[in-house]
Amino acid sequence: MIRKYVPIIKTGDAELRALSNIDDAVKNFVMPLFEITRGRKTRNAEEGVIAKKVEFISNHFSEIPFILDLTSDKTLTNSEINQLHSSNNNYERWTQFCIKNKDIFGKFYPVIQIEEEDDYENYLCKLFEQVKILVQHFDFIVFRSQNEIEAKDLITDIKGLLDKDAFNSINLHEKLIYVLDYKYIKDVDKCANTAKIFIGALDTLGIKNIVLSSTSFPSNVSEHMSETDYAKFEIKEFDFFNIVKSRLNPLNVNLIYSDYASINPIRNDNIFARGWIPRIDVPSVDKNIHCMRQRREKTENYAKAYADIAQKVAKQTYFTDLFDSDITSWGNAEIQNASKGNVGGAIPSFWISVRMNIYFKLVSLKLFDYIS
Repeated sequence: MIRKYVPIIKTGDAELRALSNIDDAVKNFVMPLFEITRGRKTRNAEEGVIAKKVEFISNHFSEIPFILDLTSDKTLTNSEINQLHSSNNNYERWTQFCIKNKDIFGKFYPVIQIEEEDDYENYLCKLFEQVKILVQHFDFIVFRSQNEIEAKDLITDIKGLLDKDAFNSINLHEKLIYVLDYKYIKDVDKCANTAKIFIGALDTLGIKNIVLSSTSFPSNVSEHMSETDYAKFEIKEFDFFNIVKSRLNPLNVNLIYSDYASINPIRNDNIFARGWIPRIDVPSVDKNIHCMRQRREKTENYAKAYADIAQKVAKQTYFTDLFDSDITSWGNAEIQNASKGNVGGAIPSFWISVRMNIYFKLVSLKLFDYIS
């Protein structure tokens, strides 16, 4: 079963906190694409092992289908992830990891790992062996491109795989999901033009299940804040999806909506090392994310600053409209609680979780109102 919303989610603390607080209505709507990242570094585990990430996924998402990938962010990887990504012995570490965890995770679809080789034939041979093993064990396997050059090359590589006699008997193209990932989009119209070309090429290959992903939330909100310490960002992902879909006429593919659930793909965790300006963000039914911040006094703790912001946010129409639209969530409740002085967390990652949690509920209830 392929669902209609595929949020791409790194397994960081903020993301997992948001996910651990979604309700069943959201969980039954989404098909997450998890990017496994390293765990938190500790004195006993300087690299941050991935075991707890794996455990979280198995504990919370074993009853719904999801897509599983490895992070490509060098700041969030470690030797364990690098070994899983390695092409040694035809990606043996990754294929065995996926097969081993099949019963633990439940229904999931692995992303085909790709590592460049000096010799193209050797590269394609290893890719072929990885696909051959995984396609025997899973209902679907997933290819994912994260930039336009990668998409051009990967579509050519897939054509080479589909031409292999070994795949003729299993109709490989029917078992493929392709994630066309645009990451952060600036020029919606330009990206839509290239997406149309790539989707057309995939359709020609007989690949019908195509996930179109993007985000419009900036990596550094502070750069966009006004003097009044307020900013709003249009959720352009919906328009991007609609424009692409409208240009695919006739629509011969199963085009599936995807985004980064209000998280920019580029992490900037280190900017908080010297302190931060407290901020609360609220995704709203008007297809914007509203951001409000407040500088704290030198003698004031962060919790007090977040409480003050929450009091202001709780009075805003964009916040009360969520309740009028029956969009209630853990994230909404945390803002309400903070407005009464009960601040659940006084660090940025906590409030990222709040934003993301509200976003999940918003999209799950309103997606079909937002996309054509």
